[in-house]
Amino acid sequence: MSISRLIRFAAGFLAAAMLSLSASDVQAADVSYKYSTVDGIKIFYREAGDKSKPTLLLLHGFPSSSHEFRDLIPLIEQNFHIVAPDYPGMGYSDAPPADRFAPTFDNVTAVIEKFVASLGDPHLIVYMTDFGGPVGMRLAVHHPDWISGLIFQNAIVSEAGVDPARRQRDDAISGEITPAKRALAESHVSLATALLLYQHGARNPAALNPDAWTNDAVALANPDSRRIMTDLQLDIPQNVAAFPAWQAYLRTYQPRTLVVWGKNDPIFLPAGAAAVKQLVPDASVRYYDTGHFALEEDHVDIAAQINAFFASTHVRGQIESVQGRTLTVLTREGTQVQLTLPEWARFAAVKPFDPALIKPGSYVGAAGITKAKAKANGVEALEVMVYREERRGTGEGHYDWDLAPGSTMTGATVTSVTEKPDGRDLSLGYGDKTLTVSVPKQTPVVTFAPATFDDLKPGAAIFAVAVPSSHGQTSATSVLVEKNGVKPPL
Repeated sequence: MSISRLIRFAAGFLAAAMLSLSASDVQAADVSYKYSTVDGIKIFYREAGDKSKPTLLLLHGFPSSSHEFRDLIPLIEQNFHIVAPDYPGMGYSDAPPADRFAPTFDNVTAVIEKFVASLGDPHLIVYMTDFGGPVGMRLAVHHPDWISGLIFQNAIVSEAGVDPARRQRDDAISGEITPAKRALAESHVSLATALLLYQHGARNPAALNPDAWTNDAVALANPDSRRIMTDLQLDIPQNVAAFPAWQAYLRTYQPRTLVVWGKNDPIFLPAGAAAVKQLVPDASVRYYDTGHFALEEDHVDIAAQINAFFASTHVRGQIESVQGRTLTVLTREGTQVQLTLPEWARFAAVKPFDPALIKPGSYVGAAGITKAKAKANGVEALEVMVYREERRGTGEGHYDWDLAPGSTMTGATVTSVTEKPDGRDLSLGYGDKTLTVSVPKQTPVVTFAPATFDDLKPGAAIFAVAVPSSHGQTSATSVLVEKNGVKPPL
């Protein structure tokens, strides 16, 4: 079997395996496996979650790929829009020949920048591990306006984080590239190196999933991939030279930062985590008793840290004041919160929608609650949002919602409508499931309407999606605001 066929076979097998993943408290992630073409290079990526939620860009390490995040994605996909690409020459992405792609970290970053830009208006939380650090930090320096937060997992910004033996090796390949230096770099592009990185410092090496390094072995067996990874090894001194610029970015911008670190890493020391904390004093740092690939043993707690540190929340209430780009809101719970509004925040209002116009094929979001009088497999709607066609797929599924105690949200396509004297029943389909939602006549049914920053006035009711941001602030990424007397029912 050829390498290309083997890769396609492995991709299909791994896709099926990931879709079967489950845990006692989490359903299997609905992951899509896609390709994007950047400068003629096919970039493979995994995508999961709702695009209306904060985007989390997962940048993998060496000699791994986005497969590194297979266990993390199911634990965080309900709170984020997740995108995990493979770099050129790694994972399932193309390994272009030398005359088409010069493998440097600058050039890898340029490909990832174009890939990210192709996804739409980018505002990212960037997860960086190993090689992901040089890519992610270059991206942050080039586009500070893109960055909503950073996660460092065994990714360094200071020589203090490098093991002395590794530092010696990096010094040995610095300067003009010679055949001897290339041979030294290439000797580390091996399955033996992968096994060292996975197993050294792990609490229980015998329990590690061998799928991880077996997946990496496919790329390591490809001569073009080995050449690209060798060239990147030879380019590591350029990362060291870039440390001052990365440190200056962190000192200046103070992004919201989470550090999760395998403290037994054979190449990147805990001092690397401490260096980030020194540059960003508000950073949250957590050490794990594991090795370089910390997600292999500690993905559950790392996921919990990410969810707690970056997940969005809902703010419902009334605007008390507007000062510059800051709203002071009296919440429905009676507390006062301040929301900063980034330039890229989205604004919308709602307007009444005639329930009689809801037809099979309409895409809706229905907040509801189980009632004794509701059907056994159904809920009674507290509100219904009818989406425009371009928003089809928003929040698809059935999950807990915070409109009222015990409430749920169902994002789905209407498959049938049954008229009743006191309202109508909507049969909603999502994935391979269906649910009946009873919509009483008095239930608010709305759709989106245009709004701008100027509609944010004291006294207006709002529903905001908010995320933690730097310096203890909270930013509103989107705001539904009362307009023409119609309040957001969400």
